[in-house]
Amino acid sequence: MQSAPEPRSDLIGAALSGVCMVHCVSTPGLLMVAPAAASVLGGFHPLLLVGVTAVAGWSFVPGFRRHRDWSVVGLASLGLVLLGVAAFVFEESALETLLSVCGAGSMMLAHLRNRTLSRFTSTLPAAS
Repeated sequence: MQSAPEPRSDLIGAALSGVCMVHCVSTPGLLMVAPAAASVLGGFHPLLLVGVTAVAGWSFVPGFRRHRDWSVVGLASLGLVLLGVAAFVFEESALETLLSVCGAGSMMLAHLRNRTLSRFTSTLPAAS
């Protein structure tokens, strides 16, 4: 019996979540050094949220269909809510950074859990 191919979408999602965390932590320092960078680096979080949501759907929907584990849905939902609140409610504040880092961390955990569960369920024998 051959197992299903491993989804790469969770690796991409987890990697992008890590990039998001680095961005969230490093941007305030960059803005202190180069205030002109604010117009380039700031203000595009709502656009990034669209991309995050697209990658989440690409990754979590097939994974959930495979494993039916609601913890992945909970972690992903928490991550999207934190990122959304950070982008739209606390824009350009210290709380935006904190919420964004927590949201990215939640998304990373959701992707890694989704990948682990998807890999585990693809190795189970089919029900007869």
